[in-house]
Amino acid sequence: MKYNKQISLGYDPATGKQIRKWIHANTQLELANKIQDAQRSLIETPNASNITFREYSRMWFEVYKANRSARTKEMYEYSLRKCSELDDFPLKSVTKMQCQQILNDLWQTPRTAKIVRDTMKQIFKAAISDGIILRNPAADLDIPEAHAAEKRLLTDRELEAIRKAELEPQDRMFVTILLTFGLRPAEALALQPKDFDLKNRILTISKAVELSNDNTSRIKNTKTGVTRKIPIPEAIIPRLRDYFREIPGFYLFAKKDSDLMTKSGYRRMSERVWKAVNAQLGGDENHSLVSGRNFYDFRHYKATEWYYLCQEGQISTKYAAELLGHSEEIFLKIYSHISEKKEHPETLFRDLESVINL
Repeated sequence: MKYNKQISLGYDPATGKQIRKWIHANTQLELANKIQDAQRSLIETPNASNITFREYSRMWFEVYKANRSARTKEMYEYSLRKCSELDDFPLKSVTKMQCQQILNDLWQTPRTAKIVRDTMKQIFKAAISDGIILRNPAADLDIPEAHAAEKRLLTDRELEAIRKAELEPQDRMFVTILLTFGLRPAEALALQPKDFDLKNRILTISKAVELSNDNTSRIKNTKTGVTRKIPIPEAIIPRLRDYFREIPGFYLFAKKDSDLMTKSGYRRMSERVWKAVNAQLGGDENHSLVSGRNFYDFRHYKATEWYYLCQEGQISTKYAAELLGHSEEIFLKIYSHISEKKEHPETLFRDLESVINL
């Protein structure tokens, strides 16, 4: 098997066009080494001291971020676009003031500012290692303080509307899975019947689906890279068996051709679900009663329910965190703000039939 990759070797000073070169190799390791050699040879040329931010940052992206996930690459590409004001400056002449100004323009979007700051720091750090510059102008920059929005729990009225909403079978099962097992949506999209051990009532979560902006999808590890086991409540087993008999392919939630769900397909499913819930609540196209809701709200609902069980001493915080795929520290950090018990669950999957129309 041959491995090929096209890389950037900077820009032609006469035309301004990007210079690109194909690298060929017999193994992935050989390919990575050849790419690094090509970058190193460019940096070691007499003109390397005048390399621009655009030239170096694109090489940095193609070499050091080559094996990142599609979603992570999209994040870095977005961040580089936000740094475009630096593109035509020689890397060695970029100042701390210029970097700070870019972040000042992003002050109303703290998360974006942090991502851009971190990207600039990585680029200049790599340039120091390559001997192009002596200092990192992005090493000590101010960014706005980020305040995580408080998660809003689904109300009883919304849950009732979800139960009664007219949903397509696939959409109904997707909501059921999220509310029952507290999965991340990307984990639910990767589910196959073989992940459900109905005899021993154990669901194994070992993978997720990565949805890319180019409308391609692939299987990847879970967010934490850890496989976890979640008990299956007996009440949902008949519904699962019926659903498994109806799906035409390998995945529970897929496109019409049975292939992995795409980003556009996922978006359409979300729109269908919340449109149906909004209609059940009495809203219409011009008046949304579920504004700001998304599929992660179902995971948050289940996680909060399990947190209440921890407070009652019925399960440990360590076990609840494992069920969600969190560390115990992260689980407590997210949910410890809940100081008052608003519900009194009796089992791990309390009131399942009243929440989902099984």
